[in-house]
Order: sequence, then C-alpha cells, then structure tokens
Amino acid sequence: MNARVKGLEPIVAAVLLIVVAVIGAVLVYLWFAGYVTKAASQAERASIQEKIKIEAANLITTGVYAYVRNIGDIQVAVSSLYVLNGTTGQLICKPSISSTTIAPGDAQLIESTLSNCRITSGNPYVIKVVTTKGTEAAITVIAG
Repeated sequence: MNARVKGLEPIVAAVLLIVVAVIGAVLVYLWFAGYVTKAASQAERASIQEKIKIEAANLITTGVYAYVRNIGDIQVAVSSLYVLNGTTGQLICKPSISSTTIAPGDAQLIESTLSNCRITSGNPYVIKVVTTKGTEAAITVIAG
C-alpha cells in the first residue's frame, strides 16, 4: 500500500507543475498583450503633435524678427518670444508678441520691438519661441 502512494505523488506533482506553468504563461500573455496595445495607442498620439522650427532670425537693438515654420501635423499658436544671452543662457528680455497661428507646413514672421532689452551689436543671443502648448524652438544669432 505504501508503494502506491509513493507512485501517485510524482504524478500529482507533475500535474500541479503543468497547471502552474500554464497559468503563468497565460498571465504573461495577458500582460504583454496589454502592454503592446498601450504602446501602440501612445505611438498614435505621439505622431500627431506640435513641431516648430525657426528658419531664420534677425536681432537688432530695436527689434527681433523670426520666421517660424510649423513642421508638425496640427495647427500651432506661437504665444511667447524670449531673448537669451548666447553665452550664459540667462534671460535678457521677453518682448510682447501677438499670438500667431501657423497652419501645418506654413511659416509666419514673428516680430516685436525691443524697448526694455539691452542688446549689444556683435554679441551672440538666443531667440526662443514657445507655443501655447509649450513646444519650443530656438536659434542663436549675432546681434546686428
């Protein structure tokens, strides 16, 4: 009688191991399937986004001019312009601009007069434009 019990234990153990392995495989599959679905939906959202580029800029002691192109998939609204020191990165001034909407593929001139900025001709400066959603583009220029 003792031999039968010993013969049954390895079979029960093998069946339990198989059940545990199948349950583990199902859990891993469900987790991976959810991960792939989540990653695909994030990729779709990331493909439709704001992208801007400053194609040309000019900075003189009385004004700043920047040609901004929308290279993204959706319409953007440029809301802020900053002038930074080109060597230290410190903010020189934030001239006021009117919010400019740019359609995908189009370019617009963003301009502002500089009344409270101390710009020195021949020094490097960074012109940065920012959209209402926070997308940034910057270019370094030498003041004229």
